[in-house]
Amino acid sequence: MHFPLALQRLSPAAARLCLNVEHFLLRDLHIRHGARFVLAVSGGADSSALAVILHILLPRCNFAISAVTVNHKLRPTAAQEAAQAAALCARLGIVCVLREADVAAFAARERIGTEEAGRKLRYAFFEEERKALHADFIALGHHSKDLTEDVLLRLVRGAGWPALGGMKARDDARHLLRPLLQEQPDAFRALLRECDITWQEDESNASLCYKRNRLRHTVLPLLRRENPSLDKATASLWQLARHDSDFWEEHLKSALAAQPWQADEDSLTLPVELLRALHPAARLRLYHKSIGYTQCRSHARAKTLLALDKAWSEGRGNTRFQLPGGIEARISRGAVRFCLRKKPVSE
Repeated sequence: MHFPLALQRLSPAAARLCLNVEHFLLRDLHIRHGARFVLAVSGGADSSALAVILHILLPRCNFAISAVTVNHKLRPTAAQEAAQAAALCARLGIVCVLREADVAAFAARERIGTEEAGRKLRYAFFEEERKALHADFIALGHHSKDLTEDVLLRLVRGAGWPALGGMKARDDARHLLRPLLQEQPDAFRALLRECDITWQEDESNASLCYKRNRLRHTVLPLLRRENPSLDKATASLWQLARHDSDFWEEHLKSALAAQPWQADEDSLTLPVELLRALHPAARLRLYHKSIGYTQCRSHARAKTLLALDKAWSEGRGNTRFQLPGGIEARISRGAVRFCLRKKPVSE
């Protein structure tokens, strides 16, 4: 197919995929025409399809698009994959910045796994580029099967509702956008083949060293055998969680307007009068909101928040709970105070 790619030259299935993404962006996620995106491209099918779809939508939506690809230096083919991602962007007329990261050295220095180290460095590069270009969002290629994996990972980690609904499609706090979250990855490969675009398969996706891959290759095939519509069911769960979250956000906004919390630089206190006026379900969501206010991106385990609310309900004073991200929750005189600890303690 000739470049630039055009919607009217696509097959009906490929055109429908692009229009579905457009509808999701404009109608569901309320992205404005002319929004500026930094694309995270890797050379894989998902991010390549994202670049192609947004390129095709340019005349309709007037998006401003640039890209970043990161060479993690973890595999012999890493440089080739980064070069292929940059070459695709060049064909699409998208400026692409190539960054390199010594993930193994960073992982050893921080004493974390290579998967977590790669994610931290990668997202830091994306955010640097977004700020430099004054872009609105970092666009990621996560799709419906990634969403199912994410829900299962959260369940395994002990997440509660509504976090159990999975990753956000639009995360304003982190400037992240997932335009493909409701789409099936098989459609991406069909689109790329139709446009005569090749992609690289990430060899690390086959490794069972990582929890996500173990779930992907061992657990999820069994679940999909029991329910072939598992990904559609997960998408429905995601939609319910989104509506639920919106409802409780409005409810808590009204409650906080009547009885505000008390916040300073490194702590936030929920007064007893506020907590007494709330249903336990609302208190649990208020605890989640409070943790987010302290700039913690980790998800507190449902078990911990339930124990915190039980202690508060029973009137236990001088009680402390350790939460992810270096946060401590303290109960004193009926109030609950969330504060940052000087040294993070494991939950």
